[in-house]
Amino acid sequence: MGKALEMSEFAATYEATPECISVVRNQMAALARECGMGATAVADVKLAVSEAATNALVHGYRNGRGMIRIEAQIGDGELLIVVCDNGLGMSPRTDSPGLGLGLPVIAAVADRVEVVDGAPGTQLRMTFDCPRSSPDAPVLH
Repeated sequence: MGKALEMSEFAATYEATPECISVVRNQMAALARECGMGATAVADVKLAVSEAATNALVHGYRNGRGMIRIEAQIGDGELLIVVCDNGLGMSPRTDSPGLGLGLPVIAAVADRVEVVDGAPGTQLRMTFDCPRSSPDAPVLH
């Protein structure tokens, strides 16, 4: 296999479309596997990223088009994934097309979740355990 991971970063920007959700989900799943996560943890990352990116698409850009930025950082035993949009920000919606379960689902599968409501836009920060990036992670051969 490989050895313990050093600090690693990823950043990309996508047009906020339904098609970008699967691209982002698969890219973050690849990083999760690189972290040494098992199948269940990888599935949790995929679910959380799908929910976060879908929220950006549906709620951030409800009146038009925009971009979604994905940033990820591996280090100090963690995989940090940040989903950003420059949309309308978080606000109550009486016409919401969803059930309102996205953030609770993300909170259930991530180790930590932080929502930063900007002007404009929203940043959703999700942290997951990354076994192979820990300073005391065993070196795999």
